[in-house]
Amino acid sequence: MGLEQRTLTVPALVVMIIAASAPLTAVAGGVTTNYAVTGMESVPLSFLIIGAILLVFSIGYTAMSRYIPNAGAFYAYIAQGLGGAAGVGAAMVALVS
Repeated sequence: MGLEQRTLTVPALVVMIIAASAPLTAVAGGVTTNYAVTGMESVPLSFLIIGAILLVFSIGYTAMSRYIPNAGAFYAYIAQGLGGAAGVGAAMVALVS
């Protein structure tokens, strides 16, 4: 009912917040365990490298957002640049991932 009225209820917001924080929980638990078990100093370095890659990606994503009229996440962006079939393929990859 909440979405029919274009409003979100408290339970819907709670579920959304829990779902959004799940990746942070996985990373926080996985990184410390990985570092403790392996003792490799390259674990923190990998986060700097991944952060740099995500920064470049986010700059491009932000620049493209001016030209994409709908908010269809990756599908909209890939379909605009590579066509509908590639957009559907990318959406399926994102869904499975």
